[in-house]
Amino acid sequence: MACSTYALKVLALLWDIMYALFGLVVIGVGVHIIYKFEHFNTAAFVIIGLGVIVVLTALFGSLGAARESSSVSKTFVAILVILILLEILVVGFLWVFQTSLLINVNKTFDELWNDQPVPIKPGNQSQIASLERWLDCCGNVGPNDYLLPPNSCYNSETDKMNLDGCRQKFLNFIAERWTSFNFVSLLLVVVQIICALLAYVLANSIVNRWRRSKYYQK
Repeated sequence: MACSTYALKVLALLWDIMYALFGLVVIGVGVHIIYKFEHFNTAAFVIIGLGVIVVLTALFGSLGAARESSSVSKTFVAILVILILLEILVVGFLWVFQTSLLINVNKTFDELWNDQPVPIKPGNQSQIASLERWLDCCGNVGPNDYLLPPNSCYNSETDKMNLDGCRQKFLNFIAERWTSFNFVSLLLVVVQIICALLAYVLANSIVNRWRRSKYYQK
């Protein structure tokens, strides 16, 4: 049974490490959003906060597995259960209010468009320019929004002008990523469930080993 406990410990540590790496990726996404799009800082900080919680939780679980502490492992399980329930509620909320959120994204685009320095110069470095380079688009609905389209309206590889407007491309991008977001959320929940199950079984194995050592002392 000692071998069984050791195997559970190794498995638990491996999955906790995977969970921590998942959290680091989430933090990286949040930092990328802050660096690229300052108008989405609120969403970025929420994402970074989630990533930090994931990493800290994973480290706590790894500590319980490494030290073979049943109390720490059980606390880890309780934390994961709470996180899983919260994540299911959040995903459900975002799914129900998807249309309202897209409307808010549309309003945010209006803010980005209106915040550009006027007159718009060829070397425009505004948030809209970042969107134009990122999504290969130009202007609000097209190049005709500018008297002289800035350099960001031109494709970096072909040097041809992008003819699609950024508003619709941006909304389409967000809508298309909605499925990816739901998939990633589901994957996170699956990883958390596996970590919770392994931690729970490991905690019971540790307790049972301790009881056997008391009853069957050499």
